[in-house]
Amino acid sequence: MAAALLLLAGLVAGVAVVVRLPGGSPWSLGMPGFGLLAVLFAVYVLGARVVGSLTRGWAAVLTLGGAVATQLAALTVPPRYSDDLYRYVWDGRVQAHGIDPYRYVPVATRLVGLRSPDLFPATASPAHCVSSGPDITAGCTLLNRPLVHTIYPPVAQAYFWLVHWSGPKGVQVTAGIAAVLVAALLVWGLPRVGVDARRAVLWAWCPLVALEAGNGGHVDVVAMIPTAGALLVLGSRRALTSRRAAVAGAVLGLAVSTKVTPGLLVPAVARRRPLPLLAALTGVVVAVYVPHVLAVGDGAAGFLSGYLSEEGYDNGRRFAVLDLFLPQGWTTAAAVLVLAATAVLVWWFADPERPWSGTLAVTGAALLVAAPAYAWYAQLLVLLVAFGGWRVAPWLAVAVAGYAGQLGENLGWSYGAAGLFVASAGLLAWLGKARRAEPTVPAGPAVAGGPEDTTSAQAPVLTPVPTPVPIDVILPCLDEAAALPFMLSRMPSQYRAIVVDNGSSDGSPEIAAGLGALVVREPRRGFGAACHAGLLAATADVVCFLDCDGSFDPADLPKVAEPVLAGRADLFLGQRRPTTRGAWPLHARLANRLLARRIRRETGVSLRDLGPMRAARREALMALDLGDRRFGYPLEMVLKAAEAGWRIGQTDVPYAPRTGKSKVTGTVGGTLKAVGDMRRVWKAATE
Repeated sequence: MAAALLLLAGLVAGVAVVVRLPGGSPWSLGMPGFGLLAVLFAVYVLGARVVGSLTRGWAAVLTLGGAVATQLAALTVPPRYSDDLYRYVWDGRVQAHGIDPYRYVPVATRLVGLRSPDLFPATASPAHCVSSGPDITAGCTLLNRPLVHTIYPPVAQAYFWLVHWSGPKGVQVTAGIAAVLVAALLVWGLPRVGVDARRAVLWAWCPLVALEAGNGGHVDVVAMIPTAGALLVLGSRRALTSRRAAVAGAVLGLAVSTKVTPGLLVPAVARRRPLPLLAALTGVVVAVYVPHVLAVGDGAAGFLSGYLSEEGYDNGRRFAVLDLFLPQGWTTAAAVLVLAATAVLVWWFADPERPWSGTLAVTGAALLVAAPAYAWYAQLLVLLVAFGGWRVAPWLAVAVAGYAGQLGENLGWSYGAAGLFVASAGLLAWLGKARRAEPTVPAGPAVAGGPEDTTSAQAPVLTPVPTPVPIDVILPCLDEAAALPFMLSRMPSQYRAIVVDNGSSDGSPEIAAGLGALVVREPRRGFGAACHAGLLAATADVVCFLDCDGSFDPADLPKVAEPVLAGRADLFLGQRRPTTRGAWPLHARLANRLLARRIRRETGVSLRDLGPMRAARREALMALDLGDRRFGYPLEMVLKAAEAGWRIGQTDVPYAPRTGKSKVTGTVGGTLKAVGDMRRVWKAATE
C-alpha cells in the first residue's frame, strides 16, 4: 500500500510538472521532453503493477482515487498541447443561439455578434488572426483553423452545447469527470466480463488520459464512455441475443457519433449477431445526422475531408512509418492493404466474445500506419489495454509515440520504434510460451512397490509414459477399486486416463495400471495434491479433471473439452444434473449453490455449480500457480482463472450416485474439512 501511494504521489507530481512547463523550457520539446514523458509513463506502469497486487477493495479505492488526483493535477492550468477545447466552447455557443454548427466558419460575418474576449482576445498573441473577405470579418481568435467548418460529429456537438456555458475551464473539468467515470465503469464492469477489475488502473492512472482529458479537454474521453459500455455488453457472460446485440450497436453508434475512432471496433464485433448490431449502429448514426443534413445538406460532413487532406493522408505523404522504407507513391496503397488485411484477419480469427482483443489489434495497426501527430487519438488504445491487461500492455508504447509530433520529433521513428517494441514483446511472449509448453516427462518409469518406487513430490510415474495424446484426463483416486473398471472403460478415444493414487489400500493403482491407465503416485493426502500431481505428469495441451468415483460418465468429457479445444473458452465446467434423487445430497447442493452465487458477486463469472468435471489448457493452469492441495483446489482454480480474465463456461452433465461411500459430502468430517479448505482459499483470494 505504501509503495502504491508513493508512486501515485510521484505520478501526480509528474503530471503537474509536465502541464506547467514554460514553452521555452528545454524539457518541453525534443528528446528531453520525450524523456520526461517516458519517465512519467514508467512511474505509471510501476504504480499500476503495485495496485494490481493489492486486494480488490484497496485496488478499487486507489484506482479511483488516482484517477481523480491525476485529473485534478492536469486541469488546474490551461491546455498545454492543444487548443481544440476553444472550438468546443464556440460550437456550443453557436448552437445555443439556434444556429446549426456546420453552417458557418467561426469568423463568418454572420457570427460576429457571438464573439467574446475569452475566445476572440484583443491581442494577436497567442491567437489565430484572419483578414476580412467575402462573408468573413477580420479578427484574432483562440480557435484553431478559424476559416474552416467544424469537424466534430453530432453527439459531440450535443456535448458542446451542454458544457459551453462553463467556458474552457468547464470543458477541462467535464473531460476530467468523464475520465473518472470511465475508470468507475471499468471497476464495476470488468468483473462482469470475466476480467480482473484491478486492470482498470491501466486507464485510470495513465498519464495520457490525464494530459489529454483533464488538461486538453479532448472530446475523445467522452466517446470512451459508450465505447466501454458497448464492450461490456458484447463481452458479457450472458448469451448475446439479437436484443443485446442491438443495444451494443446503438451504444457503439453513440460513441462513433462522438468521435469516429470507436468505429475501429466494428471488425472485432461484427461476427456475432452482425445484422442487429450493425443495423442499430447505422440507425443511431443516421438518426443523429438527419437534423443537420436537413439544415445544411452535405455541409454536415464538416471539415473531415479537408482535415485528411491537410494532414497528408490523401496523397500518402503522412504515413510516417511506411515513408521510412517505401516510395511515397506506394504508401497509400500499402496503408490501405495493411489496414484491410488487419480488419479481415481480426474479423475472421479474433474471439468475438472478447472483442477488445481484436479491436486492440485494429487500433494499434491504425495508429502505427496513420502515425497521427496527436497523442489524444490513443485514448481508445489505452482503454483497450485496460480490458486486455498486462499481456497487451506493450501497446502502451504506441500511445507514448504519439507525443513525438507535439514535441517536434520525427513521427516515423517514434512510431516505428513503438511498433518494434510491440513486435519484440510479442515474440518474446510467444517464445516463452513455446518453451513452457515443451512436455516434461519424469526421468524413467517406476513400478509400484519396486526398487524405483519413490514418494517424491515430483509425482513419479508408475507405468511407462506413452506418446502424448490430444487430451489427458486427471482422476484423483483414493480407494476407488470398484469404480475404476467403469471409469476407464468409458474413456473416449484420444482421451488418456491419468489415475493419481492418493494412498489407496484397496489395490486401486494396480487395477488402473492393469486397465491401461497411466498411474501416478502422490503420497501427500489431499484432493488438490492429487490434481497437481496429475497436472505435472500430463503432457497434452488440454487436460480434464474428473472424480474417479463413478458419479460422472467419462463419455461426457467432450462436452467440457471441446469448447476449450475450439478456443471458445479457457475453463469449461460440467454443471451437475442428478440422475436420481439421492445422487447429490441436499446439503451439498445448497452449499454449492450459495458458493456459486458468491463467486458471481465477487468475479462476475456466471456459474451455477462448482463442478468437478472441467477442462482447461495445461500450461495456462500451471501459470495460475494454484497453491491449495486440499479440497479448496477447485475453488482456487475458478477464482484465479476469473482474476486472470479467463473465459469460463459451463454445460449440463449427468450426475449419478457414486460407487462406494463419499469422502466429502457423505461424512460430517469430510464436509467440515471441505468447508474449511474453501473458506481459507476464499479469504486468501479476496482479501
